[in-house]
Amino acid sequence: MNLNFNKLVKFIEKSYYYANTVFPRYSNGFSKKLYTQSALFTILAMKIYTKSTYRQIIDLLSLSDKIKSFLGIKKAHTSQLSKNSSKSLSESKLKDINSLIISEKVKKCELIALDGTGFTNDYADKYYAKIRKKERKSYVKNHITIDVNSRFILHYMVQRGPKYDTNFAIPAIRQIKKFKPKYILADRAYDTEPIRKCINEEAKAFDQIPLKKRAKTGHYRLNSQTVYRKKIYLRRNNV
Repeated sequence: MNLNFNKLVKFIEKSYYYANTVFPRYSNGFSKKLYTQSALFTILAMKIYTKSTYRQIIDLLSLSDKIKSFLGIKKAHTSQLSKNSSKSLSESKLKDINSLIISEKVKKCELIALDGTGFTNDYADKYYAKIRKKERKSYVKNHITIDVNSRFILHYMVQRGPKYDTNFAIPAIRQIKKFKPKYILADRAYDTEPIRKCINEEAKAFDQIPLKKRAKTGHYRLNSQTVYRKKIYLRRNNV
């Protein structure tokens, strides 16, 4: 763990502030009350931020009375933290924290990028998949929409795949149009007339999406090359 301590303390203070705003003090009335939910969330955020193990986080806490006092922790144990911290992390609470951060930090975004990636939970090879008569693997697909300049996540959605990107893109565009983007960036997977129409007519932005080679129909698709700027599109890799 190679990190400036003052920078880490600042990160902890911010994480704890946002967690306190969103989480109740304890998960239920029967909680052992060893840690508040805000403290558990902050510890998990510390673990991810510093790329540490729970053991390394325990060692850090044991060396810093300042952090322990701030989080209201008397004594920390690895097994208790690993068991309890992941339970405090729910999608709805994450969305609440993200919305709070966005409302404070982001007002307007010139460039917004969309993308999605899949995570399989089935590692069986093709032979076993064939035996089970399930050759097409299921997976979870995570979609995000970001402000390209700050890299803040403006909107995200988790879906069970495979599903068309349109299912995510259009609701996402409707959610982020309040930031009044000038350009919305996405790869060829998002090259459909409904997505381009939503960007142009609802978000009042220019779509920066490469055109598929076989595109032959669609007003916005066929006219997209007149507004396409490769230099702007290449900034999509920030997503």
